[in-house]
Formats: sequence, structure tokens, C-alpha cells
Amino acid sequence: MRLAPQETARFYHIWFGILRYTNSQTHIDPNFPATPRDGGISPAIAAQLRDAFWADDILYKQFLADNPTGLSEEDLALVASWQYRVTGTFYVLRSLQKYTVFLSTTTPAHAYGVLGLVSDIEDTLPLPPPVYTNAVLLPFGHRIIYDGLLNAYNISFGSGIRGNLQETYRNIQEREGIITSLLPEDHIATPEQQRKDISARNQKVLTAFRRELGKANMSSQTAETHVATISDFASTTLLHSEPPRGLLDLTLADVQSYLHGKSGKQPVTSFKRFLRFLTNTGRIDYSEGENMYGYVKDMGKGD
Repeated sequence: MRLAPQETARFYHIWFGILRYTNSQTHIDPNFPATPRDGGISPAIAAQLRDAFWADDILYKQFLADNPTGLSEEDLALVASWQYRVTGTFYVLRSLQKYTVFLSTTTPAHAYGVLGLVSDIEDTLPLPPPVYTNAVLLPFGHRIIYDGLLNAYNISFGSGIRGNLQETYRNIQEREGIITSLLPEDHIATPEQQRKDISARNQKVLTAFRRELGKANMSSQTAETHVATISDFASTTLLHSEPPRGLLDLTLADVQSYLHGKSGKQPVTSFKRFLRFLTNTGRIDYSEGENMYGYVKDMGKGD
């Protein structure tokens, strides 16, 4: 997925002016073209100018203050939004219908949905994903692009690293979702939107739980009963807490509160299954999971 051609043209119009301004301040390339029509810019020169522009924000702030290329108010506002850029190393993980997923190497890791420019991002890579790269991610309105340069490394990854990347990606999907905007205002959600987003992530956890139950020797009806119990817990206890929370943020107090009003062994059994699933798959801290499991197991003995 990439920007529309007119949006890509807008970006490169702005970006050429930035590189030309940076060159006028740094004198990196004595033959830098006056206009895009006068000649191309080698990737090596573009990378040096890009790095100089982002280096310490001095040139960036001066560009915004002086507007040396005469950008419109709208285009200058777009450049101003680039203060929210994300710079670092990423794994270009996979291409989806709406964007390409970039997985950061930070702790904790985050996943970003990034749009291509002239080409789809996967078409610019030396290898099929995952690919390790340096990149600068930029806001483009309420979407994310990159600054036209991907320093991708020609490295193949074995099954172990690929498995770890997929596990990290799965964890991000279930805990926070994929980031599709870098603008701060897009991350201020109403309680209603928060609950909607958390519900969507809970469904991913419940789907994985259902899949895990499918591996056990139990009827589909019993499995659905367990899933329904945990789904009810998520909707009635966690989503209506302040602030609303997802299934991977459950606490012992949440479990106690929910089970206190339930009778019979079935809810207890469902929680035992669910807590085992969470700890065995590394979705929650092992010691916390074992503590909650011990409480639920003792409850079952009392019935």
C-alpha cells in the first residue's frame, strides 16, 4: 500500500526543497541540482543530507522559522508535524492490505503501519520480509510514511529469530495494536473508543484461547463455554474498570471480584484453563499467572 500519486508528488516537492536547503547550509554536494528536473540525487548524497537535517534539529527548526523554499501554510504545517517522527532500526515484518508493518527494535517494541511512496515498500526491499532496516517514520496527515530512504540490510533470518519476531508482533497486536498515526491528538481516545479498541484486541486473545482449547480432548460445546465465560469477564469486569483494561491486564483482584458472584465449578474451571493458557504462552508474567491460578485452584477445592 502506498500514497496516492498526487500525495507522493507533494511529499517529494517538499522533501527536495529540504535537501536543497540542507545542502546550502552544509555544502555536502557542490553539484546539487537547482530543481528536480536538473538531475537526480544519488542515494548516498540524499542519505548524508537527510542525516544532517535530522541530526540535532537545528536545521529543522531553522527551516520551519525561515521557510526558505516558500512552502504553503499547509505544507509548512506538514513539515512542522515531523517533530513527531520516529527514528531508529526496524524489522519490516509483513505487508498487509492497508500498510506495511514496521516492528521497532525498542524495548518495549511497537508496530507501525507505514505507507510506501512511489512503490509499495516490499518492492523496494532486497529480500522478502522480515528485513532489518534503518528508517525515519514521518506523519503524513493521519497516516505514516518514511522519508524516502530505507537503509535495508541484506540479511536472512533463521526460524528462531522469525519465531521471536512473530511472537513480539502477536503480543503487540493483543496489547496495544498497530500504530497508524504519529500525531498526539490521534492517541487521545474517548472511553467509548478505548473500549472498542480493547474489545478488538480481546477478540484476538479469545481466538487464540479457543484455538488452544481445540488442541485438548474436549467437545466444541465445552470449549465455547470456557470462551464465553472469559468473554463475559472481559466485558463486565475489565472493560468497565477505570481506565478500561484488556484481558492481558487482568489482576488477581479482577478474578476474585468476578468469581465471587459466580456459583458452581464451571466458571472456576474456565479460569483455570484460561490462566494456564496465558502463562504457558507467555502472555502474562509467569509468577503472577501462577499466583492467580493457585487462587482459582483453591476455590475449586472448596466447591
